[in-house]
Amino acid sequence: MEEWSIDELRMEAVRVAEELARRAAVPAAGAGKKHRVDVVRAWATWVRGVAWDETFTLEMVEDELALHERKAGQELGPLERERLTQLWLALRAERYRDAA
Repeated sequence: MEEWSIDELRMEAVRVAEELARRAAVPAAGAGKKHRVDVVRAWATWVRGVAWDETFTLEMVEDELALHERKAGQELGPLERERLTQLWLALRAERYRDAA
């Protein structure tokens, strides 16, 4: 084993600290990346699923949509919102004929 002088140890410590700082500044490939949530797909899945029943009103469904939008950090366009709302109304009428 080599013996290092104080100056050599100090320089090595600085070199290691700089290398760690460089690695921390550049995220590893694929690490820390979240897949972007497609709010339209998430909402369509919710509408087609069984997370709601005949007691849900249009206002409750709109609140649920707002929650999906906030979670995804993405807003639906007015046409997409209307399409999915109409899908929910049609499925509600089909599933719960007496409630519609």
